[in-house]
Amino acid sequence: MQREWQPDELVGSWTLVGEDWRLVGNKTGPTRLGFALLLKFFEVEARFPRYAEAKSPVASSCACQLV
Repeated sequence: MQREWQPDELVGSWTLVGEDWRLVGNKTGPTRLGFALLLKFFEVEARFPRYAEAKSPVASSCACQLV
């Protein structure tokens, strides 16, 4: 996982778009945020994280603000 992100990369990679919102829309509370993070991580890395620390803290923070 990329650790250093430029602002435009964060927005382009971690913003929920189109079908993402339909998939996330039927989740609530912490499940919604966790699902959104896993969804975008999978889109970026083409795999799921092996452990929680695998996610970039900056990318996670960006995604939290968008959900």
